[in-house]
Amino acid sequence: MGTFAVLIFIITILIMIGFVVGMVFLIRWVIKKSNGNKSPEHTQNEQQQMLARVDYMKKSLVPWGDRSYTDISSYMTAQFSKGFARRLIGTVYSTDKQPIMAFSRIERGMKSDGYFFVGATNFNLACEVVDDHINVNLNNESLGRISSSGEITDHHGNFLGTAKHPTKISISSGSLRYRFGESTYDVVLQGKLLAKVYVAPNYADFDHGSFSHNFNENAIGQPIMKLLDTPTPQQEKWLLAIAVLEIVHHGHWMI
Repeated sequence: MGTFAVLIFIITILIMIGFVVGMVFLIRWVIKKSNGNKSPEHTQNEQQQMLARVDYMKKSLVPWGDRSYTDISSYMTAQFSKGFARRLIGTVYSTDKQPIMAFSRIERGMKSDGYFFVGATNFNLACEVVDDHINVNLNNESLGRISSSGEITDHHGNFLGTAKHPTKISISSGSLRYRFGESTYDVVLQGKLLAKVYVAPNYADFDHGSFSHNFNENAIGQPIMKLLDTPTPQQEKWLLAIAVLEIVHHGHWMI
C-alpha cells in the first residue's frame, strides 16, 4: 500500500471516528435537552401559553349545558408535534358529535412526564404527570392523584378508591390490528362500584397506519363512561376527571 493510500485510509478512519463521537455527543445533548429540568419561569410561561391556547379553543366549543361525564365520547381530533418535547392539542366530542372540550398536552423525556390542560365551557382540568402518578386539579381545587397502579388518593394522601387502567399494547399487520388487555375497567370510590370506563382507542396507532379490521378495540365515538351507582358531589368530580383522563391522556400515547 502506497503512502498516499495509507494517508487516505488514516484520514477516513479519523473522519469516521469524529462522526461517531459527534453523533454520541449530539444524542446525549438531545436527551439532556429533553429530560433537563426547566426553570420555574420557563414552566410558568409554558403553562400560561398552553392555558391561553385552550381558552382560545374554547370559543369554538358548544355550551356544556346539562351534559355529564357520561356524555364524553372517545372521538377527538388532534394535532401532534415532536421536537425536544412532544405536544398534542385537540378537541374532544360528545356522544352526539358536538365539540365540548379543548386540550393542550406536553411531555418530555423517555416517560410520559409532563402536564396538560383541558377546558369546557363550565370547567377546567389541570393534570401533572410525574413518575408513577397523575396529580389532578379541577377548577383550581386539588382532587388528589391517581397512581399507575390505579390507586386514587385525595390531596392529603388518604385512600379513596381504585381505577386501574388495563394494559394497552397492540400489534398490527397490513390492515389488521389487535389490542391486548381488557377493554373496560371499573371505578371504585369509598368502597362503592360507581362506574365502568371504556378504554379509549389509541389515536397514535391510527396516525401511523390505516387499519380496516381492529380487534378488541372499543369503537370511536362511543361513551367513555357508564354510570353504575349514584355518586356524591365529590365523587362526581373524580368521575369527570377520570373520564377526561381516559380520552385526553390514554387516548393518544405520544411516546
